[in-house]
Amino acid sequence: MLKKFIIAFGLCVTLGSAVAKDATQSARSAPQPAELTLIRHAQTADLPDEIKTLMQQYKIPADNLSVYIRDLNADVPMVVHHDKVPRNPASVMKLLTTWTALKLLGPSYTWKTEAWTRGEFKDGVLNGDLILKGFGDPFLTDEAFWQLLHDLQLKGLKEIRGNLIVDNSYFSIPDYDPAAFDNEPTRVYNAQPSALMFNFQANRFLFEADKSNGKVGITPFPLIPGLQLENSMTLSKGGCSKQHYRPDFEQESTGLKVSGAYSADCGKNFILRVMSTPEQHVFNAFQDVWHSQGGVFNGKLQTGQVQASDVLLHTHESRTLGEQIRFVNKWSNNVMARNIFLTLGAEMLGAPATLDKSRMATAELLQKSGIEYTGMVVENGSGLSRVARLSARQLGQLLEVAWRDPYMPEFMASMPLLGEDGTLATRFKNADLRGRSHMKTGTLNDATAIAGYMITRSGKRLVIVLQHNGREAQGSGRRLQDAILTWAFEQ
Repeated sequence: MLKKFIIAFGLCVTLGSAVAKDATQSARSAPQPAELTLIRHAQTADLPDEIKTLMQQYKIPADNLSVYIRDLNADVPMVVHHDKVPRNPASVMKLLTTWTALKLLGPSYTWKTEAWTRGEFKDGVLNGDLILKGFGDPFLTDEAFWQLLHDLQLKGLKEIRGNLIVDNSYFSIPDYDPAAFDNEPTRVYNAQPSALMFNFQANRFLFEADKSNGKVGITPFPLIPGLQLENSMTLSKGGCSKQHYRPDFEQESTGLKVSGAYSADCGKNFILRVMSTPEQHVFNAFQDVWHSQGGVFNGKLQTGQVQASDVLLHTHESRTLGEQIRFVNKWSNNVMARNIFLTLGAEMLGAPATLDKSRMATAELLQKSGIEYTGMVVENGSGLSRVARLSARQLGQLLEVAWRDPYMPEFMASMPLLGEDGTLATRFKNADLRGRSHMKTGTLNDATAIAGYMITRSGKRLVIVLQHNGREAQGSGRRLQDAILTWAFEQ
């Protein structure tokens, strides 16, 4: 039995005392590593003295930090500090989502995207509508979408004389305001999940410096019909830097205004922004790609659902879940994580997908796996949340259970490799720690976290979870994280 509480901005699944008792009894009967039982009752060490000294130097309150470090071959943790305190894990939440997906769906799971016809289809001409129905594919990118439409043409469809109908009914989610989180509605990390999601909901804007006229050209892909683009970009002198890839996109009633500076040394580059609803974005992409392949279409966008009389023309199959979680964790892709999280609910408890179903499916798996989830708040599965909560011990237990799971190789390989790739590509790049850890990072205002597996200098395999909530988390908190990782590496 799951007891549900409504909290700010989202529904979380948590436990009452009666449910906790049931969960304890279930966990005892379920297969569970003996080490997890030992951990719950063992006396363990607090932070090492050198880390405490560093915290005093950085003026970091001890209550703002949670640490859980354990040698996977030991019976008790090496270090615990406020490890039972629920904190905002930021994007480290994606570890919970991707591991749950591996367990419930399997690494070979794939998503479908279907194309249906409504009306007479004869001699390459559809006298009616084409329906595209999505089932939550998180990675329907340019290449995959091009292949989908190319396959339709290979099956004989050349001209569509009706409209394009987008069927997003596989997901049932609340109205979404992309500006609600941080008033940055065009940023890709705020993109809306959708059952039919093209290219992470993002337009690619090609920026091109033209030295001959001192201007910066901007071209959107796919094209946005009727877009009034006010280009206020200026061509700057000097070398190319990160700030040149951060122009301001401001949506106005009359169109889109883009301003900022761009260096000629930056050459041609794509900058991603969310400019349309999911349905409009798919429609714009369809027009671009279909026409580029020689297809004929002059219809309009409609939203609706596949009907019993419609005819299935083609089914596109996505990359496997095992492949896709590498993009989710290595590059911390929020909207992919959200689509995967919603898929869990639909697959385990029936369509349409809802956040409530996904939370219940997640809670049930954790209970069966012997992982504590009292006080856990899983809002949307991505970590882009002000109310999400996990404790360092819960994350540590998840990593320990995952280590002994048959899908461990897929799970661990999905995380950034320290100093090598993903969000950790530049961290410890020139240190002995390089290549010795698979870890997931998380960053929000006033919250940072890192969790995963490390091979120490002496060859020990550690589970490490560091969570830091507080004003200092972004600055000195990052330096403290690195100091703790360096300390752990020498154990």
